[in-house]
Parts: sequence; C-alpha cells; structure tokens
Amino acid sequence: MYLKKSSILTKDGSSTLRIDSLNESYHSLHGAVTESEFVYLDNGLRFWQKSHSASKASVLEIGYGTGLLAFLSFLNQLNNKMEIDYTSLEAYPLKIKDLERLNYNSFFESNQHQSFLDFSKLPWNNINQIIPKYSILKHNIFFEDFKSEKLYDIIYYDAFGFHAQPNLWEIEWMKKCFDLLNNGGLWISFCAKGSVRRGLQKVGFDVERLPGPPGKREMLRAIKP
Repeated sequence: MYLKKSSILTKDGSSTLRIDSLNESYHSLHGAVTESEFVYLDNGLRFWQKSHSASKASVLEIGYGTGLLAFLSFLNQLNNKMEIDYTSLEAYPLKIKDLERLNYNSFFESNQHQSFLDFSKLPWNNINQIIPKYSILKHNIFFEDFKSEKLYDIIYYDAFGFHAQPNLWEIEWMKKCFDLLNNGGLWISFCAKGSVRRGLQKVGFDVERLPGPPGKREMLRAIKP
C-alpha cells in the first residue's frame, strides 16, 4: 500500500514526511530531530546506558518509519562504549525516492561510516553490522505478527499517533511489549494518552509521566520491574 507523501521542514531545520490522507507526519513539526533526540535518546537509550553497566544493550523499535531514530542511535554509538543490537519493525517501508526528499544528509555532520541515505539502503530482513558497536536488523513485518524468543532492554514505541493508528495503542500490544522486555527493561514513547498509561500499568509496568518535547506537555516512560 503506497500513500502519497509530502516533505515538510520542521522548526529545528530538519525535515519530515507527511501523509495527507492520514493527517499524520512521521515526526513532530516542532522539530523532527529535536523530538527524536529528546524522547528516545535522552529519555530512552542514554537514560538506560547511564543506569546500567552492561557491555551490550538490545533495542526494539516499533515503527522504523524514515529511519531517523535508528540513524540517531547509530550516531550515538560512535562515541559510546556500549554495544547496541538494534531491531526495527516496519509494515510499510518507505521508498528511497521518498527518503531522498529528507534533508538529513546535509543536516548531520558527515562521518566516515554511513550517510543517512547509505544507512537507508541497508537491506531488509538481514543483520547489518555497521561498526563493531552497532548492528541493525530491519524487519518488514507488522508488529502484530512479530514473534521473538529474544528479549530486549529498550523498546522505542514509535507507531503513528492514536488518531491515526488507534489499534496499536490497545492494551494487548502493551502486554506484548511487556513480554518482549527483560526485567528492568524500558519502554519509551512520545505518547501521553491516559488510556495508554493505564494500559501500561495494568499489564505490570511502572509508569512515569515525563515532561514532553517542544510542543508536547508530557510523554511516557515505563519500566518492567
């Protein structure tokens, strides 16, 4: 299923894509990179890394989208000693022609390993070891169909918002996230909806309401005891 997309410049100068028929953009219009860094890196990956002494962490991303979060997580590893094993799920991978409309190649300083577009062209359903401290496996699959014997330390829950994909915010998928995490594992999302918070609590998470990124008052972080 291909839905027409338009490119939009957000307030921090980074771009995103918008699906007009869903009235939904892939990132916050207040800043695509700013929101991603604040929600998922500062309050997710970096928070976990600061509080754990393990040599390796496993990340599961629900909603690969443009690949921005995966790329930011890779950039984070260029100056971090902890190894990251990154898995991302996406039912409808974007076409390269859409990704070429984003300005991330020029927005980020170049590094000797991967540009954003090179990163985007990594094959799906295959483990890609980019540097010793970062590997990524991109699954072309619905979250509902995903099965894994492996457990994860961090879940980036980055599905489209409740109004666009209400089914993915139901309690059964919060329970699936709980079951996919190691004890002490972390679930992080831009979402602050009360029904989602209550669902997370009901399936066993300890839930925190945190200050949100620009344009959003709150966000949620949940820990599996």
